[in-house]
Amino acid sequence: MRKKSASHKIRTKGKNRSGKFLIRFSLFLFGSIVSFTTASAVLHLNQAQPTCANSQSCKSDLSTRIENNMPGVFEGRIVYPPRIDTSININESPVLGANTNSGAKHIYVDLSKQTLYAFQGQTQVFKTLISSGRWAPTPVGNFHIWEKLIATRMTGGEGASAYDLPNVPYVMYFYNDFGLHGAYWHDNFGHTMSHGCVNMRTVDAKTLYDWADGPTNTTLGTAVSICDSLTDSHQCVQNNSIN
Repeated sequence: MRKKSASHKIRTKGKNRSGKFLIRFSLFLFGSIVSFTTASAVLHLNQAQPTCANSQSCKSDLSTRIENNMPGVFEGRIVYPPRIDTSININESPVLGANTNSGAKHIYVDLSKQTLYAFQGQTQVFKTLISSGRWAPTPVGNFHIWEKLIATRMTGGEGASAYDLPNVPYVMYFYNDFGLHGAYWHDNFGHTMSHGCVNMRTVDAKTLYDWADGPTNTTLGTAVSICDSLTDSHQCVQNNSIN
């Protein structure tokens, strides 16, 4: 049998090395693509499914906190909160749905129109402009009010968007520390302005607060649906619901 020449052996070794290099390069390329795809998916998930609104650490003070005459800070500006007077009987205020037939209460927020609607049964009893998340998204999904606070302090953000706001009025938490509440530090309703909560004029927040129910031992609080859009037939379109 004829022996293989030295040049043939060199060519064979070269082919083997090239083959091994191509395999290693392919594995490296595949691993890089998987890592990049996974990181992108995690980043998108974190952006699309926020877990907290009012602190970087997700540890918020979710208790009633009334601090009259205490200034706050929003976007580097000093702002002054409204005075919270707990001696006022909220039952003296006009109540939404007082002339409406009984029915389940439901709050809808249309992010595309920056508008909030309150329904009792099939009857719309309230409508107002809101400001949802600009610096962080408002979570899309179906929730219930799990806590109502007449006022609390909210802090969060960082850099130019940092805020420290006492006496945030008429707070209705619906998902973790994301809530519906009054906002005295801006007047730009109809446009995104928050770190994920749903801002309303203080007078509108009080009207909704007086009407909406918190949880009891036997029932959930008023239903809250955050929608990417709300159709004319009141269908809540949710493209990336977190629940």
